[in-house]
Amino acid sequence: MKRIDTRVSAIRPVARDYYELRFAWPAELGVPAPGSFLTVRTGGRYDPILRRPFAFSAHCPEREEAAIIFQKRGRGTESMAELRPGDSLDLLGPLGTGFTLPPAGARPVLIGGGIGLGPMLYLAGWLAAERARGARFEAPVLALGFRSAEYLPDIGLPEGTALCTDDGSAGFHGTVAAWLESFDPVAPPALYACGPAPLMAAVDRYAAARRAPYQAATEQWMACGVGACAGCAVRLKDGSYKRACADGPVFDGSLLDWEA
Repeated sequence: MKRIDTRVSAIRPVARDYYELRFAWPAELGVPAPGSFLTVRTGGRYDPILRRPFAFSAHCPEREEAAIIFQKRGRGTESMAELRPGDSLDLLGPLGTGFTLPPAGARPVLIGGGIGLGPMLYLAGWLAAERARGARFEAPVLALGFRSAEYLPDIGLPEGTALCTDDGSAGFHGTVAAWLESFDPVAPPALYACGPAPLMAAVDRYAAARRAPYQAATEQWMACGVGACAGCAVRLKDGSYKRACADGPVFDGSLLDWEA
């Protein structure tokens, strides 16, 4: 973990209220793990007081650049949406634990909803690169769910990505969880997901029914991002708690109590 003073290289809207923010990420900072995150100081020096956490959505070593995708929904993210190329950024990261490779012979099935788009995009690219380097699992499949067509991202998606809309205005008519139930992975599935709790619970049930591994990146409000305040505690099925920032944000999804 490092505190990083960097610069915005590009920012653009990619869907209604969603933005992609790219920034300089020098080689000496290393490669952030898919599923790991950073925190951004937003607005002025003291307002908002708390940093905002965001998962990495891309890392481009050839351009010494990394990226996040964020949703404009409050003072902090509203100020981020007003950033321009060349503006300074105060970051803390990389933070947290990331995803791991699936078992040999498995079909990675990546499920994203809402702001889960970013980490799933990064994971899809990482898995494809690992497979090209000789990792022995099947080609990953990415499925993304949105409320309607206006939320579909204007961003490069892997070939074959399944797009789902609740209202049927584009792609599969229904939730991404409903799409998952109709999908035949052919090979034994290995589930990866990031999104709202109802989606994560649905993936948990799917994984349990098929005895498939399930890695889940939690969407949890974080105050400090480094494990000091325990404000991001997530409940496990055994009644205990873990900190999303320091113990996660990626967990064995089968251990989490998605109904809490």
